Amino acid sequence: MNQRKTIICCVCIEIIVILCVALANVYPRPFWYFFWYHLLYGVACSFLVPIFLLHKEKSLFALMGLRPFGKRQLSILVVFVGFSVGGQLIPMVAAGRAVPWELLPMGVVPLIMTTFFEEFFFQGFCQTRLEKAFGALPAILASGLMFSLYHLGYPGFRTLEDLMLLFAVGVGFAAAYKFSGSNLVVAYFVNLPNAFVTYMLKFEQFPSMELSSTIASVVTLCVIFAVFVMLVYREKNGRGKTKRENEGVG
Repeated sequence: MNQRKTIICCVCIEIIVILCVALANVYPRPFWYFFWYHLLYGVACSFLVPIFLLHKEKSLFALMGLRPFGKRQLSILVVFVGFSVGGQLIPMVAAGRAVPWELLPMGVVPLIMTTFFEEFFFQGFCQTRLEKAFGALPAILASGLMFSLYHLGYPGFRTLEDLMLLFAVGVGFAAAYKFSGSNLVVAYFVNLPNAFVTYMLKFEQFPSMELSSTIASVVTLCVIFAVFVMLVYREKNGRGKTKRENEGVG
C-alpha cells in the first residue's frame, strides 16, 4: 500500500470499529452485543479484514508480528508490564487500599478476547503498515492515537482525560511492539495485564460483564482459533507447493 491508501484504509476501518463498539453499547442485549461487538468489531473488522487485505503477502504471520519469542522479547515484556501494572497497583498498596481482585474472574475471558482484537488490529495491522509507509515514530504515535480514539465507542471512556491517558497507554503498547522487533506476542502480553488491572480499578467504566459475556467470548475465541488453524494449513501447503515447484525446476 502507498501512503495515501494506507491512511484511507486505517481511518475507514477505525471509524467502522468505533461505530460497531458504540452500537454494541447503545443496546447491550446479549444477541445484539454479540453481533456488533464480537462479530462485526472483533472477528470482521479487527481480524478478517486485515487478513483479507494482506492475503497476497508472503509470510502473512511474520508481517502481522507473529514471530518467535526470545530473551529480548522477554526483557521488553517484563519492563513494560512492570511499569504499566506496577504504576497502578504499587501506589494503591502503599496507601493501604485493597485491590478488588474479586471483580476480575468475570472479566478474564472477555478481556483476553478484546485484547487480542486490539493488538491484532492496532499493532499487527495498522502500526506495521504505517511504519512501512511513514517510519517508526509516526507509526507509534498514530497507533497510540487510534487506540485512544477507538475507546470513543465505550460510554465510560469518552472524557478528554481518559482519551489522553489512553493515548499515552497506546503509545506504550506501540513502543513495546516496536522495541520487541515487531513481536505481536509481546504487545499482547503487555496489554493484557494492564487490561486486567484497569478493569479492576475502573470497573464501573467498562461494559457490564456477565456469564453471557464469557460464553460469547469463548465462542468468538474458538472462531479465531479455527481461522488460525486454516491459515497455518494454507501457509504450510503454499510452502510445500513452492518447494515442489523449485525442486521440479532444479
